[in-house]
Amino acid sequence: MGPRRPNQPPPKLVEEKSSGPRAIGSLISQLMSRRGYASVGAESALTSTIQSAVDSQIANSFRVGKLQRGVLMIYAVDSVVMQELTFQKRRILKKLAKDHPQAKINDLRFKVQAE
Repeated sequence: MGPRRPNQPPPKLVEEKSSGPRAIGSLISQLMSRRGYASVGAESALTSTIQSAVDSQIANSFRVGKLQRGVLMIYAVDSVVMQELTFQKRRILKKLAKDHPQAKINDLRFKVQAE
């Protein structure tokens, strides 16, 4: 943390709970993210982006896993598909950064996992 400016309020250390009513949209989005429903739509969007970036021969031979700290896990059906995905890693990363900048994906990890 750098020096604080004189007119800047101190940073909040604890999230303050509001006592008033909240918008239903914010409650629903919070519930969806807690239950993991939002990740299903994001997963299918990431999958279609990767499928458009790779060769058509392997487009249906992988599935997208978790995104943690900017690293997206991709599970391949066999080692040949994993090797091909590794060769196309730069192209996939560029396409993901272009189509999904909010995801902030900066690396891909591949793992073999049969469907």
